[in-house]
Amino acid sequence: MYLPLELLHEIILVSLSSSPTAPEETGVSIKQNWASLEPLTLASKTPSDLFHFGLIFPDFCGVTREIHGVQLNTRKSSVWDLGRLKQLKKIRLDWLSPYMTPHYGSNMSDRLPFTHAPPTVKELDIRGIPWPSPIVFLNIHTIFPNLNILCLRQQRIWCGLCHTCCVPRFSSPGPEKIVYTDGGGLPLHYSRVLRDLQHLHTIYITIADFGGGKTMLRDSPDHNPYRWAGECDSCMEIMYEDKVFRDMWVAKKMDITMNGYGAPPVLNKVEWNFWKAEASEEIDVEESGDELTEELAEEAL
Repeated sequence: MYLPLELLHEIILVSLSSSPTAPEETGVSIKQNWASLEPLTLASKTPSDLFHFGLIFPDFCGVTREIHGVQLNTRKSSVWDLGRLKQLKKIRLDWLSPYMTPHYGSNMSDRLPFTHAPPTVKELDIRGIPWPSPIVFLNIHTIFPNLNILCLRQQRIWCGLCHTCCVPRFSSPGPEKIVYTDGGGLPLHYSRVLRDLQHLHTIYITIADFGGGKTMLRDSPDHNPYRWAGECDSCMEIMYEDKVFRDMWVAKKMDITMNGYGAPPVLNKVEWNFWKAEASEEIDVEESGDELTEELAEEAL
């Protein structure tokens, strides 16, 4: 007894669209395992017929909704032309390149390596960039103007006080999750480069906590009176000793409409997540070769 072709068609589509839990490691494929579909193909030749006649994949590019790109550990940058992926909704980019930040082309604002992205893209997930300065996002609003969700996973984070990317260190036990729901919570330079994303409502940032720091930060708002947003341990130890400066800085972070930096207009959630990292995990970026200096980055911002 054979199942109706229409039912087989739906079973296969559901099997392929039910993505497994995405691995946290960079460079690991998130594609559905063929083993989830193989028994069906072995039990009946009908699925093979469906594939043969193109009933399921009449136009691969026309039905693709999610892609996972990996920039390999090479100095030759990949650039993904997304023009044919008319239904694309989600992109994940794993950065394994020795370059500190993405960069292609001759224009200093040519950062995220995607061209001709369809307006359907709503979610962007970027992992592993070793030097995630705001310059990474200089062209994000022109490539993905309808972005709703931005996810970042990286070891370092931008400090808005010393204008460099720092290795996060907190006093034990350190935080696990911090959530802001008032439009704030980003490093101010991040707010500036993302402010033209008119539909961006949620940002997830996952960073390492290597421990051994002096900054006391916990999950509860009561243990986050200065609204931590990426400041490095050294700046908080030294600069926060000046109460006048500290109060001024915290007020600037709280007043997202008047601080001169702006923010995405509909941003309503910034969630920081922290993973406990070992010293052996730390990536050395001193030899990485981004030719654009932070001085030029400041001019662009």
